[in-house]
Amino acid sequence: MNNLKKLQNNKINYLHYDLGLSLINNVTDYSQYLIFPGSFNPIHEGHLELLKSGIDITRKKPVFEISFKNVDKPDLSLEEISKRIKQFKTISELLVTNEATFLGKSVLFKGAAFLIGGDTLIRLFDNKYYNTEIDSNKIIDQFIYLKNSGTQFVVGGRTIDNKFVNVDNVFIPDQIKDMFTGIPREVFESNLSSNKIRLQIKKDYCV
Repeated sequence: MNNLKKLQNNKINYLHYDLGLSLINNVTDYSQYLIFPGSFNPIHEGHLELLKSGIDITRKKPVFEISFKNVDKPDLSLEEISKRIKQFKTISELLVTNEATFLGKSVLFKGAAFLIGGDTLIRLFDNKYYNTEIDSNKIIDQFIYLKNSGTQFVVGGRTIDNKFVNVDNVFIPDQIKDMFTGIPREVFESNLSSNKIRLQIKKDYCV
């Protein structure tokens, strides 16, 4: 059974690849890492610009993260996740996990900083993205636990339905506001999405 298959079957927790897509096995402390989770289908210039802004703010070592699981979409196949992994060769280190939620990722990589967009910030406190039996107070309690473990979030603003969404206009409970650092709009603003790029590629290649 290869490593990706083991991960898919929850036999291991994650895989960490270097720039050449060789496995790294000697990292146990992720507190010096800036983790950028996403589907990256495909990775695009907006992702790289956001990552650069996040590095400038945190001065942490960057690593992308993709997961077999997604709350809103079907699980990725081995073939699909293998294809996405190949994109990162020579671009950045990469984590591959089986964690669909940020709480799960944050527990796995305790003390790390996570780079997210304004759209993801909105979803962080939506019960839909957790076990349906977890109420809002319990979600906040779990974030407080992560805060005490050193977890941070760096947020790049994003224009959604003609509205700029960032840490200043999304509700964040007072107890955990200091976990979130916004990237100034003049430094980074995204209106790109992988979905738009896929649609454009499809349009360009349709006769």
